[in-house]
Amino acid sequence: MTDAGHPLDALRVLEASEGVAGAYAAKLLVDQGATVVKLERPGGDPLRAWSAATPDHAPRGDSALFCLLNASKHSVTAGDADRTQRVLRWADVVVAGAGAPELLGRAPGDLRRGRAELSVVTISPFGGAAWSADTPVNEFTLQGWCGLLAACGTRDGPPQQMGTGPGQWAAGGLAALGALSAVRWRQRCGQGADVEVSALGVMGVCLLNYPTLYGHFTGNPSALSRGLGDWPSVVRCKGGWIGLCIFTTQQWDDFAAMIGHPELIGDARLNAMGVRSRHRELAQSVVQPWLDEHTPEEIHELGGLFRIPVALIGDGRSVTQMDHFIERGTFVPNPAGFLQPRSPLLMGDCSPLPPGPTPVAGADSDRLGEILADPAAAATEAPATGAAATEAAGTTGGGDGGARPLTGVTIVDLTAFWAGPAATHLLCALGADVIKIESHRHPDGMRHATVVGPDDPEWLERSPTFHATNPGKRSVCLDFSTPAGRELLLRLIDGADVVIENFTPRVLDNAGLGYDELRRRREDIILVRMPGFGLDGPWRDHSGFAQTMEQVSGLGWLTGRPGEEPLIRSTVDPITGIHAAFAILAALEHRRRNGRGQLVEVPMAEVALNVAAEQVVTASAYGHVLQRQGDRGPGAPQGVYPCAGEEQWVALAVEDDRQWQALRALMGDPAWASAAALATRAGRRARHDDIDAGLTAWCSMRARDETVELVLGAGIPAAPVWDHMVLDRQPKLAGFFQVLQHPVMGAVSLPGTGLSAGQFDLRYRAAAPTLGQHTAEVLRERLRCSDEELAAWRAGDVIGPI
Repeated sequence: MTDAGHPLDALRVLEASEGVAGAYAAKLLVDQGATVVKLERPGGDPLRAWSAATPDHAPRGDSALFCLLNASKHSVTAGDADRTQRVLRWADVVVAGAGAPELLGRAPGDLRRGRAELSVVTISPFGGAAWSADTPVNEFTLQGWCGLLAACGTRDGPPQQMGTGPGQWAAGGLAALGALSAVRWRQRCGQGADVEVSALGVMGVCLLNYPTLYGHFTGNPSALSRGLGDWPSVVRCKGGWIGLCIFTTQQWDDFAAMIGHPELIGDARLNAMGVRSRHRELAQSVVQPWLDEHTPEEIHELGGLFRIPVALIGDGRSVTQMDHFIERGTFVPNPAGFLQPRSPLLMGDCSPLPPGPTPVAGADSDRLGEILADPAAAATEAPATGAAATEAAGTTGGGDGGARPLTGVTIVDLTAFWAGPAATHLLCALGADVIKIESHRHPDGMRHATVVGPDDPEWLERSPTFHATNPGKRSVCLDFSTPAGRELLLRLIDGADVVIENFTPRVLDNAGLGYDELRRRREDIILVRMPGFGLDGPWRDHSGFAQTMEQVSGLGWLTGRPGEEPLIRSTVDPITGIHAAFAILAALEHRRRNGRGQLVEVPMAEVALNVAAEQVVTASAYGHVLQRQGDRGPGAPQGVYPCAGEEQWVALAVEDDRQWQALRALMGDPAWASAAALATRAGRRARHDDIDAGLTAWCSMRARDETVELVLGAGIPAAPVWDHMVLDRQPKLAGFFQVLQHPVMGAVSLPGTGLSAGQFDLRYRAAAPTLGQHTAEVLRERLRCSDEELAAWRAGDVIGPI
């Protein structure tokens, strides 16, 4: 590894935000070298006084969560207009999240007046037009608005929250991506951009597997189909828990062999997730006795040998003791005295930046001149070199001409399933030409997650998740396991800026396509690898899906009812995609400034550990391992309550004593709510069951939407538990879905990304490609191939049908 500076060493950021989302966005920028000045209210960001270990009183000193999110930043007290204006004149980008208008003294939308080169990234619950600052909202109620509560849980219980609160981390990751998109836009046209992140939009994409598409493709948009279906997932075994993910038919066959039941190989009742849920009793009768005889460690070792996704179950303490993460150095010390996950974005050309000290609130107010006088040039002013200069040639000027931030960037996409395609999905929306390489023998595995059987001649074109993550890409069918196919692929890479893949590590190396080989052909190539567990370590070659990463990282540990099994939601794939897309923009900026390509590693498990980081820092700093608590949360009461009618639910979250008094008044101050013990959050937490009974009785007499309106009107966060199958009818997502024409499926309504901008278009340019749709087009355009060459390669089965 050579240290050639960090990608964002010259980027200057003003963070005006409270809570997790904005702070995490700025943290991702800091981790890659940016200088961040954080505006705080007098007395400091309220997050300084929050710890999940002590929810009813502030911890001693700044909380571990605050220190995790704000290490290495500078803190300036808000409220001085002249001081704020000085920082605004200095900044390249403003990250504006919760509390921004109060911190800035104006609306974020007004910041660019008089300074067109400034970029502003605003994170709001629903997107600017759909959100009023007077609408109380939090992660729990956003999970209601986006349909996650309706989809999560078990069939014998109420709708269920995802306990880790991943929505705010996903929104923060997308905001960081939006910031670098705006930086590239300024480099292109000399002007900044207004970028908006809708937390509801992000959550509707990242926390659900495109249910509206499944409903439309099957013609069965069934309401509130709660229950996570697959078994086995997280299951009890001898002496503990183990996580399994039997996704493909081959994995079931290997699993049947592993547990000593070869007669079940090929059993159509058990070899697919959907049918296995319908034969769960049979699956349990076969599998559970074997699980009862084997420890987690034994099953984990066997899973690695049989290449079946198997995971030890992590919580805030156990993950830091796992050999793989210890050997890889995944957890690093924070100067405040606890362990935290390192950045999950590992740049081969520069060492990871360790966490620096957390600033005292307002500590840099009196030394602002010293910070603002840093001699580093603005990132937007550094000269482009090499391929980056060529990429930007002819794209400057005042108008966009239909351009986007990544117009001119070519990406060779070797990814499959969900995490990798989710990354290139974002990059394609930002303007990159994404050339998706598939083999006609082994197409993207997500094409097999289809709504029809293989007897349908067009079955590979009917996968909802594939449609959602691949619009605008160009599909090229070639088999790079053959010498001729490998040479075609290398020739395509010669003309590309980025190559991205998410195989297990051995695949690319065995194909002779490792970073050293690619760099010999093109010195400034950027290769992004997205292995499940990393490129080294004891679990290097273990396979895994999103479920595996949630099981091992602790991300799924907090979802479920106390004493029952952890529930898994499969959110890691799209969130890893956001992080990988951000890493690519950072690597492109690094190359733009110094002409160097590099190898970038984005392990899925380490992204999951960062999203679940509050568990690790809470256990490390306070010795407290967080546990599942159903729908309850930091405030009290918090829960999901039935309203009049079938499957009509309201999500409600009282955050403080004032809101509790308002709720009491709204209910007519019933006797059960008047007990003196309920006046404090600690008291309400102790008698939560009694409050739940009273709220259930009150809500059940009212219609859902009327109840939501009443509670919101009293200043209390509330939401309907929206049916995830009809998320496209959610009024707060008006304009979020885009209808495109597909040659097989016809009109397809696709959800957006959660990212929008005032200066450039982020709508999809085309529907997802059919298998090999652009093979001839791309090979002619990129490699100047003749019809005779194409015919010969087709005859030799090097490329697919053309």
